[in-house]
Amino acid sequence: MKFFFLIITIGVLFSSGAVQAQVPERVTYKDYLQQVLDYYPLLKEQYASIEKAVNEKALAASARVPQLWASADFENGNDPVYVFGSLLRQNRFSSDDFSLNRLNSPKPLSNNSASVEGQWLLFDFSQTTAHIKSAGLLTESARFLAESTRMEAILAASEVYSRLALTQELLKVIDTVTTDGDNDVNAAESLSQKGFILGADFYLARMTQTKLLQARNEIIAQQAALSMAFNILRGSDPALPVQAALNFETQVNIDGTVTEWIEKAVNNRLDIKAMAKALEAQGIEAGSQKKSFLPKISAYGQGSENAHGIGESGGGNYVVGLKATMDIFDPGYGARVKLAKAETDRLENQYKQAKDQGARDTAEIYYRLKALKSNVQLAIKVRDDANKATQLMVPLYREGKRSIEQMIVVRAGFLEAYEQLLKLENTSRQSILTLKFYAGELQAKDAERIYEQ
Repeated sequence: MKFFFLIITIGVLFSSGAVQAQVPERVTYKDYLQQVLDYYPLLKEQYASIEKAVNEKALAASARVPQLWASADFENGNDPVYVFGSLLRQNRFSSDDFSLNRLNSPKPLSNNSASVEGQWLLFDFSQTTAHIKSAGLLTESARFLAESTRMEAILAASEVYSRLALTQELLKVIDTVTTDGDNDVNAAESLSQKGFILGADFYLARMTQTKLLQARNEIIAQQAALSMAFNILRGSDPALPVQAALNFETQVNIDGTVTEWIEKAVNNRLDIKAMAKALEAQGIEAGSQKKSFLPKISAYGQGSENAHGIGESGGGNYVVGLKATMDIFDPGYGARVKLAKAETDRLENQYKQAKDQGARDTAEIYYRLKALKSNVQLAIKVRDDANKATQLMVPLYREGKRSIEQMIVVRAGFLEAYEQLLKLENTSRQSILTLKFYAGELQAKDAERIYEQ
């Protein structure tokens, strides 16, 4: 019996531990930003692009450095020209080798050679210089894009974190409202059956209460989805329960005129600056293509050792010289020049479009912030009025001076007012971050200050 009860006890303890909910992880806004920045795959991709651009510049600069290579060959044959030349290179040629029989029908000969060769581009009408400069500009462009992507990561992290904090805050309020509403409706149902209140009022109240419960279900679903997005964005297990918290009460302000912000966006927005560098690099490449037909002068040299057998002594020789090459007829020249020009035109128009779009986006977000600032003040007033109305309605309802339907409607109005205020405050903060992103000045510390962490 003791063994039986022991087994039962262990089973109960195990089952209770299995169903115990995992404690949500509390993550601060500052920590979450850092986690996202450490994981963000797009940002790592941009860092890889920087590394690629740096090495492409190094590759372009390598054309200025002499190129050396070594080679070794083993040959055997009886071709008269091959035998004659090999004997000369091996320092084994003698007067007997001038006999007609040996010249016409030589015996097979082996030749082992080792050589070091080199080539050095001396002059190419600044073609190499243009490639180096273009690659340097593309490196700067890659760095601008990486910093822009970092700002995008801050925006994405801030949006997910703040929305999750908003739903968690709102869920606390709606739980209170729906619990109080359920108590009121349950009490009203008994009074309705006894004929103390109108049945119509009861059913209207229950309709409103049901809508509140539906809203609660939607918020719970939003919270679950945002929790998964929260974890995915930082590279964690999507199913991990988390808690986020922000202070939505403190107001935030925007400084500067719309003209000043537009000027920042046009001149400092990092993705636009990256496009400007890419356009400049493409312009250099287009100019380089026009000069591609001009002469190129290179120095070259070769030093070799030839022997009849491995380990034997042989003859050493060298050749040095200068070589000039120039395209007389290049069927692809015209197409390359036009292609480079077309790409330059495409990037130039893309750059202009990006600047115009940046100015429009900045103006839109700036004036939206102005409206949000006023609407937040109004929403605070509405929230406070709704809260006061709820407080005043409770004793009136309990005294029978107000109907159950009026009581539930007032509670629903308070919830709606509170939700609207939270959303406006959250949108204001996220809009300020977006405005700073457009201006090319968004940093993690700015986001932390705006959200007061």
